[in-house]
Amino acid sequence: MNWSTPPRIIVLSGPTASGKSAFALSLARTFPLEIVNADSLLVYRYLDIGTAKPTVEERGEVPHHLIDVADPDEPYNAGRYVVEAEKAIAGIIGRGKVPLLVGGTGMYLRALLRGLDPFPSDPAVRAVLNLRWMEEGGLVLHAELARTDPVTAARIHPADRVRVVRALEIARILGRGAAGKRAAWTASPGKYRSLFLALWPAREPLYRAIDARTEGMFRKGLLNEVRELLGRGYGRELKPMGAIGYRQAVAHLLDRLPLSEAVESAKRDTRRYAKRQLTWLSGEPDLVRLAPEGSFPEAVRKVNKLLL
Repeated sequence: MNWSTPPRIIVLSGPTASGKSAFALSLARTFPLEIVNADSLLVYRYLDIGTAKPTVEERGEVPHHLIDVADPDEPYNAGRYVVEAEKAIAGIIGRGKVPLLVGGTGMYLRALLRGLDPFPSDPAVRAVLNLRWMEEGGLVLHAELARTDPVTAARIHPADRVRVVRALEIARILGRGAAGKRAAWTASPGKYRSLFLALWPAREPLYRAIDARTEGMFRKGLLNEVRELLGRGYGRELKPMGAIGYRQAVAHLLDRLPLSEAVESAKRDTRRYAKRQLTWLSGEPDLVRLAPEGSFPEAVRKVNKLLL
């Protein structure tokens, strides 16, 4: 994309269950915005309940982009996201509107705002680490990462194979952890003139919202959704099937994990994920923190200032 001046975009992030989708719709009803998804699971078709995907009615009211663009067994990464998001942003700007990026996947947001992961890669090292993951288990590799790069390890769940392996790969190649270099990348100038909003609920209300949403997903049919995914041939080894909620549902259906334990596990893992999201958001420069309740007028003022 080549613009004479950096394009204006708005980012709305925050931890899971903080109310981003509803807040984004309110902004889009107030300003000429179109929404660009920045959640790594909403890109997948057939994953609706467990991702709290915006409804068809909501997507009909306000244009949404990068939702349902890949099958669950289709590779999707930050590189592909940046290409597709930039195309969506260019189209929105061409229609005289402003892009509103909504989601909590930090890797996608930072790749779009500052460029792709600048760290080296080595497929041979990654292959060895993936083999070790299969043979030794994720806890062993996560413990190794904690010794090598404790700052990065604290941000990654031990069950997140992709990120644990990637962090160890970087550490092996560099001979050290990447936390310092990652911080410099985070602080680098962006390629957009952006307003970065983040919903920032208090911890206890957030955890109550997480628990209620998790229970609601199971009540609304998450198990049936996962049965259908398995019936389509999408196995538990696929990346989206290992996401929180989906992996617990799979464990209930295939491993006979008691449903109550599956629900509690999903709640616990979601709370931990929300904590990690708040950690990476805390390092985002020029972040505007918003309480989910009562802060909409402040968001409107900030958006007005950007659009002037």
